[in-house]
Amino acid sequence: MRRRTLLKLLGAGAVAHPLMAGTAVRGRRKGGGALKKMVVIFLRGGNDALNTLVPVDAGQFGMYTSMRPTLAFTQPQLANITGSSFFAANPALQPIVNIANAGNLAFVHSVSYPGYDRSHFESESYYETSVPGNGLLDGWLNRYLQNTSGPGLVRGIAVGWNQPQSVLGPIPIPISTNFGNIAVADDTGAPGPLTTLLQDTYGLAPTPGNDSIYTTGTQIFDMIAGFANRDLGEYENLASLVHIENGAVYPNTSLGDRMMHVAQMMKDDAEFIGVELATLDHGGFDTHSQQISGGGPTDPAGQHFRILNDLAQSMAAFYTDMGPTRMNDICLMVVSEFGRQVEQNDSSGTDHGVGGMAIVMSNNISTPVSGNSWPGLSNILHGDSLNWNVDFRDIYWEVLSRHMGLDNTTLSTIIPGHTYTPVNFMV
Repeated sequence: MRRRTLLKLLGAGAVAHPLMAGTAVRGRRKGGGALKKMVVIFLRGGNDALNTLVPVDAGQFGMYTSMRPTLAFTQPQLANITGSSFFAANPALQPIVNIANAGNLAFVHSVSYPGYDRSHFESESYYETSVPGNGLLDGWLNRYLQNTSGPGLVRGIAVGWNQPQSVLGPIPIPISTNFGNIAVADDTGAPGPLTTLLQDTYGLAPTPGNDSIYTTGTQIFDMIAGFANRDLGEYENLASLVHIENGAVYPNTSLGDRMMHVAQMMKDDAEFIGVELATLDHGGFDTHSQQISGGGPTDPAGQHFRILNDLAQSMAAFYTDMGPTRMNDICLMVVSEFGRQVEQNDSSGTDHGVGGMAIVMSNNISTPVSGNSWPGLSNILHGDSLNWNVDFRDIYWEVLSRHMGLDNTTLSTIIPGHTYTPVNFMV
């Protein structure tokens, strides 16, 4: 059946690019198996790594509590990580600590890069281009698509209201904000939500009974016309993907909603949309003041506790929703542009620092805590920040190599000018 229902998985915000660019010829399959997929969550603002992954070694913990008289946790408050006697996690992260304790999530500490920068703008740009200080404009996720091929109609998507630099480049990567809104007119002639939205926005009248919208000259209308002229009957099977599976419960938050819809897209197989990567933001981590609430660091109303718990609940729901079989082919990575200073400031917050951390969720994790040797709180950088010993590009490289199955030649194009040092959080 032609032009009956347009995909209900992309959102109304997918107007930044035409989706019909370039059909790929083969999937990115490691070892010829299932299509490998990747989700990247960027914690905007600079996550406080020291209050996310806390050193509980006796000497380190004493320094930690003296540096943070009101922000510090007590040891009984922390979430224990199986196999790690040196670190414990912020209790807000208990939902994903459970995944780590089952062997499917790694916390990577002491993360930064040479020539580190404490500017949000600069450091975010370096993380998103994978080239610190170089000034490249295209993003590393776009370069991934440029240098690989896949069977999907839409191989990558950015979920949210803004276009992150990581997706910029010659390969069109749409932005999606509101899943379920893209639908063109059905056989009754009733316009779909996106058609109505565009009509309201541009003052245009849709053609009754016709999915195509003509004479606009904009990319979004070209995109819809392109979809409408395809035989979309096979996509009707995708309606079943809106169902949350395995009893997963997403938090009633913006991040929870976006993660739920990323899960829908990741459930799609290669014959339909073929999304291989999704990226989304989680904000609020620039905690210069009032990082905790009146009840202390475990108060759910505290800023840092609240947004970390939102992250953990959303990730855990995604993991449950996808199920173990799908998770064999999916890796979720969490990064932030820098960490915070080791000492709390006078406003019950923390200022921009250096050493940060990353989180990787996958079914081929080798250890729950990784990151080479801990630099220590007696070896702080510039007298105020955690030092670092893991280059964030090594995390990207390891995921792209060991999970996505890319060779070193391809990786050198995606992450140019970098010599990989194994972190070994993945097998």
